[in-house]
Amino acid sequence: MPRASKFETFCSDCLIRLAFEGLSTAIVLTDEKCRLIFVNRAAKEIFGISSSDIGRPIQRVVQDHSLLALWSEACQHDKPVIGLIKVLTPSEKFLRVMLGICRTAKGVIIGRALLACDVTEDRKVVLEVSEELAKSLLSLRLSHDGLSPNLKDLTPMEWRILRLLGKGLSNAEIACTLMISTNTLRTHLKSIYRKLNLSNRSSAVAFAAQIQQQIPFTLSGE
Repeated sequence: MPRASKFETFCSDCLIRLAFEGLSTAIVLTDEKCRLIFVNRAAKEIFGISSSDIGRPIQRVVQDHSLLALWSEACQHDKPVIGLIKVLTPSEKFLRVMLGICRTAKGVIIGRALLACDVTEDRKVVLEVSEELAKSLLSLRLSHDGLSPNLKDLTPMEWRILRLLGKGLSNAEIACTLMISTNTLRTHLKSIYRKLNLSNRSSAVAFAAQIQQQIPFTLSGE
């Protein structure tokens, strides 16, 4: 706790501190016991951390399980850990995260640093482009085999559901994976049946399995 108060006292007007505050990259610094000593504006927004959390262990402040798991892993290493994770709390985001160690000139660990960049929009663009490419490839391949379903009419959500059907997942498992209700899933399934001229779920599963055999790959972001 004393270290946190010193940091606040001596660095309140520091140009470096002010520069950190204005960065779009989230920055979180802790002491050697993982207690928060600095959180910039971006980190407060992305992780839901407030100024009153300074001095508390990061494990008691951060609520997202994916981030906590990565932090726990990083604490087992003496080298930086880099990863791309999906956080759900306080809101859904894709983050490119780097977790490093702060040392003195003599190599003594005095703290840890977490840097995170929100790549939600970039990830979304990559996923949408990948889906459009996949649908185009599948349409060409299936048309060549004498089949011509209107795959291009499927929405991104319907496309994901179709691929999960092909993997043999139940409705409950698909709804859980996509974080939607089973009622919403049924609505999407009816739309898929109509657009692809399929009579029921069994025919949709068979069709989904067939196209996975035609082009067996998984899109990024799934």
